Amino acid sequence: MIATNIGLDLAYIKRELSMPYKSNRLKIDGNKYFFKDASNATLVLIEEETPVNVITNYNLLEQTFDVFDGSETLKLLPNKIQKVIFPDKEFVSIDNKFYEAIEINDNFSLLADTYLEIYFPEYTPGIQDKPDPKYRKKNSVLLYYKDRFNYVERRKSFLISMFDKNMAKEINTFMKKNKISPRDNDELKSLFNEFHSFLNK
Repeated sequence: MIATNIGLDLAYIKRELSMPYKSNRLKIDGNKYFFKDASNATLVLIEEETPVNVITNYNLLEQTFDVFDGSETLKLLPNKIQKVIFPDKEFVSIDNKFYEAIEINDNFSLLADTYLEIYFPEYTPGIQDKPDPKYRKKNSVLLYYKDRFNYVERRKSFLISMFDKNMAKEINTFMKKNKISPRDNDELKSLFNEFHSFLNK
C-alpha cells in the first residue's frame, strides 16, 4: 500500500473527490456494507498521476463508497476516480458507477454489480409484531465488451449463447473438461479469457 499522509489525503478528498450526502436512515436489520469494516484503499484518479489513500467502505444500499469524517458522511465521486484498490478487491468506475472487477484486460472486462434489496420478513399480523425490514444481498455479473454492458446469466446454456454458434461444441467441451461452474467468478474469467475472440459482436 502506498504510504501517504491520511490527514492530508482526507482534506484533498473532501475538496476534490467527494461530496457530503445523507445516507438512507431507514432502520433495517443487517450490514449494508460490502466489507465488515471500513478499511484502507488506494484511489487511482482519472486526472492525477499520484494515487490517494483513503479509509472507506462500499455502501451496497446507496451504491457509493462512503468516507466518514466525524458526523459527516462523504461519497466518493466515480467521475473523478478510475479505481478503488483494496488489498484483496478492486473496483473500477465505468459510466459514472463503481463495479467490482473480476477481470479487466485489453479485450473485455468482467464485472460484478453487488447491491442490496430491502424485503420484509413474513409475519402473522395480530400474533407477531411487524418486523423491521431486512437486507438481501444481490449480485449480477456483467461483461463490458466493445463499450457495451452485457448481462451474464449464470447458466451454462446462456454462457454458450454469448459466443459464435460454431464454437458451441468446443466451449461445451472446455467447460466439461475444466469443470467450469457458472457460479464461480474465477472459472467464468477463465472461460472468457479462452474464448473472448469468439464473443457475439
